[in-house]
Amino acid sequence: MTLKQLKFFLKIAELGSVSAAARELFIAQPALSNHVSALEKELEVELFTRTVKGVQLTPAGEKLVHHAGLILRQVESSRADVISDTVSPRGEVRLVMDASKAYTLLPLLLTEAERRFPEVQLHISDAMSLVAAQHIADGKVDLGLIPNAADLSKVEVLPVYRESMYLVGKNLKTKHEAEHKPAHKPEHDDQTILFEQLSKYPLVAPARPHNVRMHIEQTAMEARWPLNIRYEQNTGLGLRCLVNNGIANAIMPRDVMNAELQRGELEALKIVNPSIDRIHSLVRLTDRPVTTAYRAMEGLIIEVIATLCEQGLLDGEALQQPT
Repeated sequence: MTLKQLKFFLKIAELGSVSAAARELFIAQPALSNHVSALEKELEVELFTRTVKGVQLTPAGEKLVHHAGLILRQVESSRADVISDTVSPRGEVRLVMDASKAYTLLPLLLTEAERRFPEVQLHISDAMSLVAAQHIADGKVDLGLIPNAADLSKVEVLPVYRESMYLVGKNLKTKHEAEHKPAHKPEHDDQTILFEQLSKYPLVAPARPHNVRMHIEQTAMEARWPLNIRYEQNTGLGLRCLVNNGIANAIMPRDVMNAELQRGELEALKIVNPSIDRIHSLVRLTDRPVTTAYRAMEGLIIEVIATLCEQGLLDGEALQQPT
C-alpha cells in the first residue's frame, strides 16, 4: 500500500468515478484502475462497487477513506514541520471549537493567524460540544477547544478559559423585577437571578447527552431545584431562533448573544446561588504529533482568549497567560 495508491483511491472516492478521477489526476484510466486493483488485492477486500453511473464505496472502502485521509494529512504535516521553525512555522492545523465560542473568537483568531503565521493553513470548524468532542476522538482534527473535557479518554487537556452561564431571553429584567421578593439578599441585584427562580422560565436546551444540558441538569439536581426545559434544539441556529423570537429562554454563556444584547433585543441575567460555570480546554489526542504549526496555533488561541477577556468581549476568566 503506497501513498500514491491512497491518493488515487481518495480521489476516486471523492468523485465517484474512475474516469473523472483519471482526468483530474492526469493519468490514463487503465493505469488508475490497475492501481486500485492492486490495492484491493493487497488488502483482500473490494473497495468499490462498480455501477453504470460510476463507483460506490463498499463498507471496507468507507473505512479506508477515514484512514487514508489521516495518513496523507500526517505525511503532509510531517513534511511541513520538518522544513519549518518557530519563527516561520508551516503546515496545516485543523481546529474544532464549541459553537458557543465561535462567534466571539473567530474574527480575531483568523486575522491574527493570517498576519503572524502566513505559512500555516488554519482550518476552523464549530460544532455543538458533543459533536466537537467526537471529531477530536475520531482524529478528524488536530486540536479542539471544548468545555468540560475531563470525560474524554486518551487526550491531553489544557484548561484555558472559565465562563459563567446566564439566563438569556426577551424582557427578562422586567419579568424578574416584577417577581423579585424583598426577602432576597441585597447582593442579588437586577443583573443576576437565583438558580431557584429559573423554574419560572420556559427553557430551550440541547438534548442529552450534550454538555450544556448535562451540566445544568447536574447543577439542578445538586441544588434540588427543577428546571422547566420545554424545548430541545441541538444546533446553535435552533437555539438562537427560539430565543430571538421570544418562544423560550436559554441558559448559555453571555457572549453567545453579544450582538443581540448590545442592540437591546435580548437581556441576560447571571445565574447565582449556585452559579453554573464551565471550563473550556484545548484538547488533543495523546498520540497526535505536536508540530511547530500546532504549537503556534495553541499559543495564539491562548493569547486571543486572554485579549478578549481583557477587552470584556469574553465574559469570563483566562486560565493561561501568553508566553
